[in-house]
Amino acid sequence: MNFIRIIPPETGQQKIISPMSGPPRPPSFRALLFDLDGTLVDSFAPIHSSFGFALESLGIPRRLSWSEMMALVGTSLEDSFRRLLPEHLVHDGVRTFREHYNKIVLEQTFPLPGAPELLRELDFRATPAAVITNKKGDAARRILSHLELLPLLRFCLGEEDGFREKPAPDMIFEGLRRLGVNSSETLFLGDSPYDFQAARAAGVPIVLLPTGTHSPDELKELRPDYFFPDLKKFSDWWFSAQGIPPEGT
Repeated sequence: MNFIRIIPPETGQQKIISPMSGPPRPPSFRALLFDLDGTLVDSFAPIHSSFGFALESLGIPRRLSWSEMMALVGTSLEDSFRRLLPEHLVHDGVRTFREHYNKIVLEQTFPLPGAPELLRELDFRATPAAVITNKKGDAARRILSHLELLPLLRFCLGEEDGFREKPAPDMIFEGLRRLGVNSSETLFLGDSPYDFQAARAAGVPIVLLPTGTHSPDELKELRPDYFFPDLKKFSDWWFSAQGIPPEGT
């Protein structure tokens, strides 16, 4: 099943729409906010490598599995290292991680399927879109620029840009302010509980995608407003629901 519309929790009901019947048309959304890692891009390989490099450099005899690494992604890097290291080593862990990550990230990060096409179409139709990420803002903008996605976005906000990281809603509120839209006119797309919590705190409808750190079942349990298996399915729905026929129709 490609599309699931989950009724908000206050209704106490869940409705599943099959591809045959088609998704319900959404309210008149005017803008989109995106998470970065696991939503628009795949940078998990350099993240895994950099965690391993940092732990080895600090003399920590631990090798993170892929699943252990994925469980750390989404929150701030400092909080991730607090789950791995004693507090007095957290700063060194973050510094060592970033030194290694910055050397390899551009060569090992790729757009997720459907991301460039979606952002180009949004830009062509003058639909405001921006990125809200817990990745360091400078690093996130460097990645997006390298992948030629940054010019398609109004802006990218991240760690050290002056706002609390997700699950706090601060960056989403700033995003709404910069785009000149309100919460009911905007969709936020993410792949983790941190994205879900931030969107709920900001009063913004949330789309969850299982293309990053969490499984479909884990994300559906959160009862998001919308759930899609990938960006391509979301894109088909978005342009169809906005009165634009999906590609191929």
